[in-house]
Amino acid sequence: MKYYVDFNFYSKTYHGSLGEKEFETKLDEAQEKIDEVTFNRIVGVGFNKLTPFQQEKIKKALCYQIDYIVENGNEDSDDVSGYSVLDISVTVNSTDRNEARKLHISSMGYSLLKKTGLTNRSFRWH
Repeated sequence: MKYYVDFNFYSKTYHGSLGEKEFETKLDEAQEKIDEVTFNRIVGVGFNKLTPFQQEKIKKALCYQIDYIVENGNEDSDDVSGYSVLDISVTVNSTDRNEARKLHISSMGYSLLKKTGLTNRSFRWH
Protein backbone atom coordinates (compact mmCIF):
# COMPACT_ATOMS: atom_id res chain seq x y z
CA MET A 1 0.00 0.00 0.00
CA LYS A 2 1.30 3.45 -0.89
CA TYR A 3 0.86 5.79 2.04
CA TYR A 4 -0.31 9.38 1.70
CA VAL A 5 1.98 10.65 4.44
CA ASP A 6 5.38 9.74 5.86
CA PHE A 7 6.95 10.16 9.29
CA ASN A 8 8.84 13.25 8.16
CA PHE A 9 5.57 15.04 7.32
CA TYR A 10 3.95 13.82 10.54
CA SER A 11 6.79 14.99 12.77
CA LYS A 12 8.04 18.13 10.97
CA THR A 13 4.96 19.62 9.28
CA TYR A 14 2.12 18.32 11.45
CA HIS A 15 4.29 18.37 14.60
CA GLY A 16 2.99 15.03 15.82
CA SER A 17 4.19 13.62 19.11
CA LEU A 18 4.51 9.91 18.29
CA GLY A 19 7.78 8.15 17.71
CA GLU A 20 8.43 6.59 14.33
CA LYS A 21 7.60 3.03 15.42
CA GLU A 22 4.22 3.97 16.92
CA PHE A 23 3.47 6.15 13.89
CA GLU A 24 4.13 3.20 11.58
CA THR A 25 1.91 0.86 13.60
CA LYS A 26 -1.09 3.20 13.30
CA LEU A 27 -0.55 4.45 9.74
CA ASP A 28 -2.21 1.56 7.91
CA GLU A 29 -5.44 1.53 9.92
CA ALA A 30 -5.64 5.34 9.85
CA GLN A 31 -5.28 5.38 6.07
CA GLU A 32 -7.91 2.65 5.73
CA LYS A 33 -10.34 4.89 7.65
CA ILE A 34 -9.51 7.90 5.44
CA ASP A 35 -10.15 5.76 2.34
CA GLU A 36 -13.44 4.54 3.81
CA VAL A 37 -14.70 8.03 4.58
CA THR A 38 -13.76 9.24 1.08
CA PHE A 39 -15.45 6.23 -0.56
CA ASN A 40 -12.03 5.02 -1.85
CA ARG A 41 -11.89 7.92 -4.29
CA ILE A 42 -8.26 8.63 -3.42
CA VAL A 43 -7.36 5.05 -4.33
CA GLY A 44 -9.50 5.16 -7.48
CA VAL A 45 -8.11 8.38 -8.86
CA GLY A 46 -4.61 8.15 -7.42
CA PHE A 47 -3.25 10.40 -4.71
CA ASN A 48 -0.75 12.05 -7.09
CA LYS A 49 -3.55 13.04 -9.49
CA LEU A 50 -5.36 15.07 -6.82
CA THR A 51 -4.80 18.80 -6.56
CA PRO A 52 -2.05 20.04 -4.22
CA PHE A 53 -4.81 21.49 -2.00
CA GLN A 54 -6.52 18.10 -1.72
CA GLN A 55 -3.24 16.31 -1.09
CA GLU A 56 -2.31 18.67 1.74
CA LYS A 57 -5.72 18.32 3.43
CA ILE A 58 -5.60 14.52 3.12
CA LYS A 59 -2.10 14.38 4.62
CA LYS A 60 -3.16 16.49 7.60
CA ALA A 61 -6.39 14.50 8.02
CA LEU A 62 -4.38 11.28 8.07
CA CYS A 63 -2.11 12.69 10.79
CA TYR A 64 -5.11 13.70 12.88
CA GLN A 65 -6.55 10.22 12.38
CA ILE A 66 -3.34 8.56 13.54
CA ASP A 67 -3.45 10.59 16.76
CA TYR A 68 -7.17 9.88 17.12
CA ILE A 69 -6.58 6.12 16.93
CA VAL A 70 -3.83 6.34 19.55
CA GLU A 71 -6.14 8.26 21.90
CA ASN A 72 -9.45 6.49 21.20
CA GLY A 73 -8.70 3.16 19.58
CA ASN A 74 -10.25 2.16 16.29
CA GLU A 75 -13.35 0.29 17.39
CA ASP A 76 -16.87 1.46 16.68
CA SER A 77 -18.42 3.13 19.67
CA ASP A 78 -21.98 3.54 20.84
CA ASP A 79 -21.93 7.29 21.42
CA VAL A 80 -24.88 8.62 23.33
CA SER A 81 -26.78 11.41 21.59
CA GLY A 82 -28.86 12.35 24.63
CA TYR A 83 -29.61 11.45 28.20
CA SER A 84 -31.87 12.38 31.10
CA VAL A 85 -31.31 12.44 34.84
CA LEU A 86 -34.34 13.29 36.96
CA ASP A 87 -35.64 16.55 35.46
CA ILE A 88 -32.47 17.43 33.48
CA SER A 89 -32.28 16.39 29.84
CA VAL A 90 -29.35 16.85 27.47
CA THR A 91 -29.45 16.19 23.73
CA VAL A 92 -26.49 16.65 21.41
CA ASN A 93 -27.18 18.44 18.13
CA SER A 94 -26.34 16.74 14.85
CA THR A 95 -23.13 18.42 13.68
CA ASP A 96 -19.95 17.56 11.80
CA ARG A 97 -18.46 16.53 15.13
CA ASN A 98 -21.25 14.02 15.70
CA GLU A 99 -20.93 12.78 12.13
CA ALA A 100 -17.21 12.27 12.74
CA ARG A 101 -18.00 10.34 15.93
CA LYS A 102 -20.41 8.08 14.05
CA LEU A 103 -17.70 7.42 11.47
CA HIS A 104 -15.12 6.96 14.25
CA ILE A 105 -12.79 9.55 12.78
CA SER A 106 -11.08 12.64 14.14
CA SER A 107 -13.45 15.60 13.92
CA MET A 108 -10.62 17.86 12.68
CA GLY A 109 -9.57 15.21 10.17
CA TYR A 110 -13.15 14.88 8.94
CA SER A 111 -13.43 18.65 8.58
CA LEU A 112 -10.27 18.70 6.48
CA LEU A 113 -11.51 15.85 4.29
CA LYS A 114 -14.82 17.63 3.69
CA LYS A 115 -12.87 20.55 2.20
CA THR A 116 -11.51 18.24 -0.50
CA GLY A 117 -15.00 17.34 -1.76
CA LEU A 118 -14.14 13.64 -1.49
CA THR A 119 -16.62 12.90 1.32
CA ASN A 120 -19.61 14.11 -0.67
CA ARG A 121 -21.66 11.15 -1.90
CA SER A 122 -22.65 12.99 -5.10
CA PHE A 123 -19.09 14.00 -5.98
CA ARG A 124 -18.13 13.06 -9.55
CA TRP A 125 -14.80 13.22 -11.38
CA HIS A 126 -14.85 14.83 -14.79
